[in-house]
Amino acid sequence: MSLPRAFITSVVGSWPRPNWLIDAFDKFESGQMDRRTFDQYLDDAVKLAIRDQEEAGLDVVTDGEQRRTSFVAFVGQKIKGFKIVKAEELNPNAREIMKRHKAPLTIWRPVVAGYIEDSVLAVDELRYAKQVSTKPIKVTLPSPYLVMWESWHAKISSPYYPRPEDAAEAYVKALRREIARLIESGAAFIQLDEPMLGDLVEAGGDEPDRYKRVASELYGQKYRGLRDEIQLAVDLVNEAVQGFGTSVRLGMHLDRWPTDESPVVGYERLAPHVFDIKVRQYVVEYKHPKMGNPEEFAKILPPDKEIGLGSIDVRDPKRVETVEEVVTHVERIVKYVDPTRIWLNPDCGFAPGMYRAFPRTVAIEKLRVMTKAAGKLREKYWWA
Repeated sequence: MSLPRAFITSVVGSWPRPNWLIDAFDKFESGQMDRRTFDQYLDDAVKLAIRDQEEAGLDVVTDGEQRRTSFVAFVGQKIKGFKIVKAEELNPNAREIMKRHKAPLTIWRPVVAGYIEDSVLAVDELRYAKQVSTKPIKVTLPSPYLVMWESWHAKISSPYYPRPEDAAEAYVKALRREIARLIESGAAFIQLDEPMLGDLVEAGGDEPDRYKRVASELYGQKYRGLRDEIQLAVDLVNEAVQGFGTSVRLGMHLDRWPTDESPVVGYERLAPHVFDIKVRQYVVEYKHPKMGNPEEFAKILPPDKEIGLGSIDVRDPKRVETVEEVVTHVERIVKYVDPTRIWLNPDCGFAPGMYRAFPRTVAIEKLRVMTKAAGKLREKYWWA
């Protein structure tokens, strides 16, 4: 299926899970539901998520990450060498630590508890989604830098990988094999999720951001300093995607969850190093007022890169943007970036963790507004 020339619409990844799916997950985990029945619930949830996106008019859809406990914890379910645990198993005071630093991580946590082996991570999700939809499918994967910070534990992981970087390198090898399988199976867009890199906009030179502080207390890792952290993230991603850029659209999602005290700053703070990442598109949050000015990012975006502009606020379930508001927001960057290189998407996933509640009806209406705005933009910039 061909895509519009300009202002293509998509989602970041996750979609609100129906309550009956969460109930089914809890029953499956407690042994009250068998695997076959649980899989039927998962299949139905994926069908519903894709139908919602299609009816909202999206050009590129995802399976809504319905099979995942969270955008990152599912590596503990899928890849040999990882396991998934509740945060309290890593530190009994986990929730208090998150509260103290105002950095709420998802409750289900991945941890490296063995040698990482080649495993199917998302290609099974893609194959099922392609049975359900004729739309191009985006597949989201946890980035190596993210997985390193959120899975290497000083006591549990060190017998297998003495350093966090060692575990990250092992994950990169498994990730590369999965990317190759996704390309072979027809993925239209492979997106690497990287909130741990995005969070660095709030870090100082020697002072970590609040999410690194939480991860350090839960997993026992140490902050390397801002410049070294950025460079490590860049190097790991480039190693994972090397050689794949001509076969599929590759993207990276940068996000963070600001508090009232968070600085107003955008991802341009990570430049120029972030532009060394060998992806085609940067999927960036810029709708939430704490995210700064998208023009600052657009001004320095290299001419061979696309921007997936956050145009819908996923943190406010009580308000739906207007079409005019979204059009005005996107037009802030048109003078810097050609419309053929601009995609529209929400700031982040609507439900990055299984238990994050977001009204499905509101999410649908927000997407409808976004796709209507894209239509108006295409009419206005018809030559693009």
